[in-house]
Amino acid sequence: MRPPEYRYWNQLMDHLDGNTKTFFNGELVYPRQFEIHLPGNHRSPCTLNCPHCAGKHFQKDLGTWEIDALELLNKLRGAIPYHIYGGAYTEPLINPYFMTFLHTTKKHGNHFGIHTNGVHLDWLEEKMGWLTELNRISTDSVDYLSVSLDAGFPWSWGPTKGTKDQHLYNGIIEGLRKAVQIREKAGEGHAIRLCYLISPFSDSPENFGAIVNIAKDIGVDSLRFSIPFACYNQSFDDVRDYKWGREVPMNEIYEERLAPYLSHSENQRPYIFYTGPEFTDVDKFTFKQCVYCYYQITYGADGYVYKCSTTATPTMAQCRIGKITSNLDEFHAMLVKNTNPNWNANSCFSKGARCNRMGLEINTAYNIICNDPEVMEYPSLRYMPKPPVETTHR
Repeated sequence: MRPPEYRYWNQLMDHLDGNTKTFFNGELVYPRQFEIHLPGNHRSPCTLNCPHCAGKHFQKDLGTWEIDALELLNKLRGAIPYHIYGGAYTEPLINPYFMTFLHTTKKHGNHFGIHTNGVHLDWLEEKMGWLTELNRISTDSVDYLSVSLDAGFPWSWGPTKGTKDQHLYNGIIEGLRKAVQIREKAGEGHAIRLCYLISPFSDSPENFGAIVNIAKDIGVDSLRFSIPFACYNQSFDDVRDYKWGREVPMNEIYEERLAPYLSHSENQRPYIFYTGPEFTDVDKFTFKQCVYCYYQITYGADGYVYKCSTTATPTMAQCRIGKITSNLDEFHAMLVKNTNPNWNANSCFSKGARCNRMGLEINTAYNIICNDPEVMEYPSLRYMPKPPVETTHR
């Protein structure tokens, strides 16, 4: 059972006041959220090397565009409600401008979302009081800090994250603990979420039990389990092999192993849930029109503006809609360009680009509502079709 924060079509409809006539009307429409992929520390995109990283096969260019982006955020004056800091291949916490971005987000009444591996949280708090400051500027639990921990033990975390520095795991736990303690002392603050991408190194019942105990002991708000989807920039045939080789056979096993831990009420804390692979099913990419552009727009780490966060890399240069700019008129023109009704989603699919679970849910819902005769054959997000007879499995 997904909480409201993970029901993306509903979020989009709330943002557009339920008016589907907004789609492709040719007018300037601000999206719900601004995805900002800060360019690492300008030397390295990330300090880990996760085998399941969505951008594993991407070209990982890094730009130096932060000043222009900050100037634009000030000119927008809060027009885009949510600012999400993560990356297709970058870690936001190692960027020297990150806290300045967060302050700018809150200055104009926006909400922030942070997606991080958590390695630097404890160090930043010890050296700079970073977590204390983050809680101070947050206004409510709509702001959130999400840490992808992905293992229940240090020795499982190391290979899951592609590093031999297993000792870093305990530092992440300590950083999370401090974040919760800071919030408790203040009496309010941002949400603190854990996510657990299940790898073959961390899929044992012991790992699952350990992370649940950690989440409860620390006092985080939620814990989401899921199987990592296939990395981007692969052919759909390769993604389909991954689906039938890992996602489908392991889904039922993981559901059974996790069943004793899953929450039955949205009021439970931590709220523990499992998101199955049906929400990223490669066989649901049968639509042509994309309305995810009304949900978000993305500043890529390389200095370009992209249609969405999953294409924010020079590898997907066909999805660029302009260069990052401080000019508000130029940015407005890019927003209009991003809602081009003639954009064919197949131009993404043919290059190995796919929607994330947010984009897939939103585009699925839109195409069902529009009753397109070529809409996907399998409209239920809970249903994964059997493979065609001619499909070859690994």
